[in-house]
Amino acid sequence: MKLAAVPLALLGLAGVAPGPQPTAPLAPARTAAEVLARVAGTQTPLTSFAVPVTIGGSVRVSFLSVPFNVHGTQYFAAPNKQAMHLTDAPSVAQGFQNAVSTMGTPQTWAYTYDITLQGTQQRHKHFAYVLVGIPKRSSNVKSFTMLVGEKSSAVESVDFSYTNGASLAVEFSHHHAHPYHLPTSATIAAHFPQYSGTATVEYGAYQLNVPVPDSVFQKQ
Repeated sequence: MKLAAVPLALLGLAGVAPGPQPTAPLAPARTAAEVLARVAGTQTPLTSFAVPVTIGGSVRVSFLSVPFNVHGTQYFAAPNKQAMHLTDAPSVAQGFQNAVSTMGTPQTWAYTYDITLQGTQQRHKHFAYVLVGIPKRSSNVKSFTMLVGEKSSAVESVDFSYTNGASLAVEFSHHHAHPYHLPTSATIAAHFPQYSGTATVEYGAYQLNVPVPDSVFQKQ
């Protein structure tokens, strides 16, 4: 909603050159649908992307900690297709790799989960909306909690809880590198019955609104 503006004719008479009119802050969202619409609004007209990714970290199995570094590409096609293809990680890190590559993206979660707004919480120096999602279909994911910046409408973090007691926490960094609030990096902490691990995901240069073949979304 724009603030009331002085008529341009009056500005001319006063000898003041009209400039861009300030906009009022967004009213607080009252529903998850409003928050998700704002997230989607930051990504219009994004129809697809392909981005190189590098994932580096370590996986701990029993008393053994194994470092790994894998490369690959993440793909997205509107409205809800996503895939991440990675080079082979060490066998001990395969479970971690699979969890990361199948967790989806902010662009697809609204299609996969029934999401409700649970309020806001202070985060660093600003407030974020707290959204909770429950799978729409049978899944090994029990629920997730997502934080969305109140002012930026960017997805800042997501925590997955699994039916077997496992958890996967992802923290995104954006740095306003492009107009769609796509992440430039992410940190991941995983705790599964068979292993635990931490990793950093570095996203390279996004190719935006490019043709992405359907074959990349087929299960490998």
